[in-house]
Amino acid sequence: MIGSSTYTQTLSSARAIGLAAYTASVKDTRGSDINPAGLVGIKDWEFSASTYAPTTSGLNGFIFQGFSLGKRFLENHAIALTYSPGSVLEFVVPTSLTLVGAIPTFVDQRISYQERFSIGYAYKVTNEFAAGLGARSIEEKITDTQFQLAQQDSTKPFSTFESEYTGTSWNCDLGLTWALNPQITLSAVGRDLVMITKSELPSEFAPYSLPKKAVLELGAATTIGTSFRVAISAGTNKAGMIGYEWNPVHGVALRMGVYSSADESPFIYGIAGGLGWSYEFLEVDASYLGFLNEEKRTGSTSQSQFNPSIIRNIDLNAYTRDRITLSMKAVLGNVRESLARIEGVEILSGVYPSSYEALAYRPIGKVRVKNISGKPIQAKASFYLEKYMDAPTETQPVLIDVDAVQEIALTAVFNDQVRKVSQMAIHEGNVYVSATAAEEYDDRFQARVLIHGKNDWDGDVYSLRYFVTPNDPEIIRYGRDILLQERDSLDDVQTDLKPFYKARKLFDAFAGKLTYISDPKQSGDYVQYPSETLQLRGGDCDDMTVWYSSMLNSIGISTAFIDVVPPDNPGASHIYMLFDTGLDPKFGRNISENPKRFVIRRNS
Repeated sequence: MIGSSTYTQTLSSARAIGLAAYTASVKDTRGSDINPAGLVGIKDWEFSASTYAPTTSGLNGFIFQGFSLGKRFLENHAIALTYSPGSVLEFVVPTSLTLVGAIPTFVDQRISYQERFSIGYAYKVTNEFAAGLGARSIEEKITDTQFQLAQQDSTKPFSTFESEYTGTSWNCDLGLTWALNPQITLSAVGRDLVMITKSELPSEFAPYSLPKKAVLELGAATTIGTSFRVAISAGTNKAGMIGYEWNPVHGVALRMGVYSSADESPFIYGIAGGLGWSYEFLEVDASYLGFLNEEKRTGSTSQSQFNPSIIRNIDLNAYTRDRITLSMKAVLGNVRESLARIEGVEILSGVYPSSYEALAYRPIGKVRVKNISGKPIQAKASFYLEKYMDAPTETQPVLIDVDAVQEIALTAVFNDQVRKVSQMAIHEGNVYVSATAAEEYDDRFQARVLIHGKNDWDGDVYSLRYFVTPNDPEIIRYGRDILLQERDSLDDVQTDLKPFYKARKLFDAFAGKLTYISDPKQSGDYVQYPSETLQLRGGDCDDMTVWYSSMLNSIGISTAFIDVVPPDNPGASHIYMLFDTGLDPKFGRNISENPKRFVIRRNS
């Protein structure tokens, strides 16, 4: 029995071979069949190819393994196609037929297994979680040499011919990755969860069919410091792997991995080593995989030892031979190297529609940005909330040293749509970080932003001003109507006192129609806009203060809020209002004989 090309897609990546436990480290097309969820790491278009050379004597030269082509689209989706013409596991069972007085005739039987095609799709659910689906074509072929007796007048006693029998199927996998934090990644892969059979081998060849059993493989990888990565994986097929990757200098990687299985002897049956080099859009890797027990890996064995049931993986099984593998990956399209990474985002407060303009100057949150480039960078951040912002609001560039983490304050310029939010709701906001003048983003983080209802107030007396609307047509009309009715009585007032008497007339006209009403129970800080107070004819202290301030401002009288908070009873807080009479302080007694009824400001 002779086994030839034993490598398939899973071992087509030299990086995967060197690291061994690769399920939690897949980030491109080279490992799409190992864990399809890792395809979300594709930047744009990506091409990879590989070749290998068996080190067993008698098989010399490199064999083309195959290539993969992947594309990232719609930001969170990725797809990859793989073609592997060099992925074949083949066995030859030699037998001979000899008739008396004739030359022996060989009637070999060839058994081959192939995985030529695969397709993978991945979706980034969140920045931390991704899921992927993969499908692999499996072909089982039996080539059986048969003979038949010739006619009596023939010069040959018999002739031979070949018959081929093929069984094909698509085996489907599900992969998941979860980044607990920037240093730790977990993975889960279910292999052969669904098997779509297109054709089967005849019943007499059923013993040659590959086992059909689903396998679950769990993996984890952690980055220690900035240059060392350790990975481990184990599956229900009683196999496990562990490996590490070390980056001594930027662009160079050294790898070593160990393969183990309860079905192998010894338990640790394989050791791999690898070397990687990368520069901008190109990455080249080399690896060597050697096995400690070569009993079944020499290229021939007895027919009695041939057991297809132990071939759970076409590329990595008891008949796989020592190999040197070379692979390369090229990123096409967007090839800019990421210089920065988002370590975390913190939203400091919700958005109050009444005071949304202030967020253009006051931070809505902050983002922690790490320099991962190996050289100082200038980074800037942007914040964007769809529908409520016309464009992302960008910060000024910030200098970040090598491996340093810098906090960048986020501001937001909202549009008028935010004023139409009637009830409190949670929306998804996007935080972008770029480290160059280019438009591409090095990283993206989605953070939840709480937008309060348009009547919600944060309790800060300085924010209450945003509820004052002196330019509201209803306020202007109401104030003008009252003053028009009182025109005759105001004509008799001396000029210096007219602002004070106008304020009095406006207050008296409305105060008698007001009803004091507490805020709704669901909100302790609920403020009505002046037009709402005018319509409802009621409100609490802040509602009436805002209404009166708006009314006075509409006729050119300046106002100020006074926040009274008893230290021993904050729950009894109250809002008062001052307005500018325009009087010289020496004429204060024209307002009241009690000096506590007015306040003299020392300057403007």
